[in-house]
Amino acid sequence: MTESTEVALERYRQLAAGGDSTRSGHYRDLVTSYYDLVTDLYLEGWGASHHFAPLKPGDSHVDALAARQKYLAGRAGLRPGMKVLDVGSGVGGPALNIAGISGAHVTGLDLTPGRVERARRRARDLGLQEQTAFVDGDAMHMPFEDASFDVVYAFEAICHTADKDRTHAEIARVLKPGGVSIGYEWLADDGLTTEEVHRLIEPVCRYYALPHLATPVRLAGQLRHAGFTDIVVGDAEATGDLTSTWDFLDELADLGEQFDDSPVRKFMVQGARALTRAAREGAFLIDFWEARKPGTPPSA
Repeated sequence: MTESTEVALERYRQLAAGGDSTRSGHYRDLVTSYYDLVTDLYLEGWGASHHFAPLKPGDSHVDALAARQKYLAGRAGLRPGMKVLDVGSGVGGPALNIAGISGAHVTGLDLTPGRVERARRRARDLGLQEQTAFVDGDAMHMPFEDASFDVVYAFEAICHTADKDRTHAEIARVLKPGGVSIGYEWLADDGLTTEEVHRLIEPVCRYYALPHLATPVRLAGQLRHAGFTDIVVGDAEATGDLTSTWDFLDELADLGEQFDDSPVRKFMVQGARALTRAAREGAFLIDFWEARKPGTPPSA
């Protein structure tokens, strides 16, 4: 590890430790510096799709992620001719898989320029550069015209935004009338005490570049405030039981503890422990959501 990486990690820690207001005020720096630090290790240990999915007996981790993406594409009714936006598209794993599965054109939007460039390279390598586009931009200030997309989805990415009300309003703006907003989100459980938030949720925010976490009730309110109807938050079939996934993450953390060559790896192991602890105590959730923008549904 170079000295510059050590300095970058310490700078990230200082940003993340500042609390909700500091993290929100410096969200762009917080998120981009985090992913500059961890993306290589994410690719090494998790692959190109940086989200979670239930692990069923006999399925590999890659199979589980692909099944999650296929489910979302089917539930959203994606098909050739549709224009789709992936909010927080990372290195392009879900966007490229979903474009291939559905035949829709998928545009990925991500705050981190380095991850956008990796996604573009992956698209070229897979021959999907005509069916996808990857754009460097902010989900709270989307660089798209009104009514540009038939469907907007996100895999556990809106949690990185500082103003989630504004993000959902932007999603509503860029959706065509009748379009669908759908995805998975990191949330804190409703009704946590101040002590539980401090002990369980705050460490997750610090380790994963999260300004703050919404709750299921707040997510539903954000969708309503953005003008959506037919709102679903927390569909059990769509969300699934993630216990096996937390087991898998703990196994990766156990493996990571065997290495002492990388402060970033140690940092990620500590983050994994904080995440699984909060999940197992019921304070941290990953929930599915789906909502529709009023109007006549778009036709492909």
